[in-house]
Amino acid sequence: MKKQIEGTRLITLTEAAYILGYKTYRSVANLTNEGHLATYSLPGTKRKRVKLQEVMNLAKPAEISQNK
Repeated sequence: MKKQIEGTRLITLTEAAYILGYKTYRSVANLTNEGHLATYSLPGTKRKRVKLQEVMNLAKPAEISQNK
């Protein structure tokens, strides 16, 4: 079960990387360091989390090329 803060779903940096199409979490860590995403800490874990909605706001739909 995913953790929630104030009704907001939090996900790991690895999950965020998958959503954004990155191979590793390090690209998401760079986004947090640059201020594009805020991180959150949960009791009992050292791993940072990000809000799913913020990640989805960064995600852009992939363009599908149509060869006719």
